Amino acid sequence: MDFYEVIKNRRSCRVFTSEPVGRDVLEKIVEAALWAPSGKNRQNCRIFVVTGEKRDTLVSIADRSWSFIEESLRELYDERIVAFTRNFFRNLGGAPVLLVFYSEPTKEGAFVDLQSVSAAIENALLAATHEGLGSCWMSNPVHLKDEVDKALGVEGMDLVAFVPIGYPSKTPPAPPRKDGRARWVGFE
Repeated sequence: MDFYEVIKNRRSCRVFTSEPVGRDVLEKIVEAALWAPSGKNRQNCRIFVVTGEKRDTLVSIADRSWSFIEESLRELYDERIVAFTRNFFRNLGGAPVLLVFYSEPTKEGAFVDLQSVSAAIENALLAATHEGLGSCWMSNPVHLKDEVDKALGVEGMDLVAFVPIGYPSKTPPAPPRKDGRARWVGFE
């Protein structure tokens, strides 16, 4: 699949098969993430690749983070979508691997640090798509940062996101794109 197809085929996958993901594939995805640009080339992104019992612990934490998102989901979506999302939070769709992204703080500050790690997350999502895997960018677990930090033995870093990853059980449809989001200036 060419580069632009990868971009257009990336989806937020919330239902995965139980098929394990090979370490060689995960290493490619992590390497792609770590090649992302970062503010002043600080390379402050830190990635934990988690499976097994520790993954199960993090899934439990993610499930408890549901209460922080429920109200806004109910404002935006019908009950069917809310129920589907609630079910996803219970087990992260059965994804066998969880990438946990952290920012190591720099002098540039949280705003720049967050952008740097976000670029790495997008690279990982695109690499996963290229490898035939599904993924989902989840920021909600940051509400329980202290629990995640304790589970992973992390100190002095800022939790940015969870990315469940695995082989998709089904491919979600492409959501419609909103018009008018880009403005062309000076091209008259």
